Amino acid sequence: MINDWIEKNWKELYKICQYVSKLNNPDDLCQTCIEQLMKNKKIDSIDSDQRLFFFTKIVKNNFNSNSSPYYHTYKKFKFDSYDYNKELIDKPYEESEINIDWINKNLAEMEWYYMRLMQLFIEEGASISKLSKRTTIPINSVSRDINKVRRFLINKRKQFYNGM
Repeated sequence: MINDWIEKNWKELYKICQYVSKLNNPDDLCQTCIEQLMKNKKIDSIDSDQRLFFFTKIVKNNFNSNSSPYYHTYKKFKFDSYDYNKELIDKPYEESEINIDWINKNLAEMEWYYMRLMQLFIEEGASISKLSKRTTIPINSVSRDINKVRRFLINKRKQFYNGM
């Protein structure tokens, strides 16, 4: 019964998909919506003239929703066309001026405690809690002091790049 109705109204259904989606070729949308229409158990109880409105609602929901089957199958993975003939210019690799030597040089400007704490943190790759246990300094103090050194180095980095 529903198959006959779909065959009879195919052109109208296709126009609804085209109108709602503004796509030139809404075949995928139409097929997804017709499949949902056929699986819907309520469709047999709906009058023939009301089925077009029901189908329009299905199309709108599928096209506009980010959780619809149409979105997950087609719209989510829509890729822009890529021009493979376009020449890409290689940029030469430049090593950053900021490395471990730069960090050690700037740490030397700080008090010995902060310098040694950060060196242990970097060289051993220890977490703040492990560093706290190893040095017997309370974890909150270690965390505060590491963050203080980080902020100091970040400001130095900003000054370094702004001065270039």
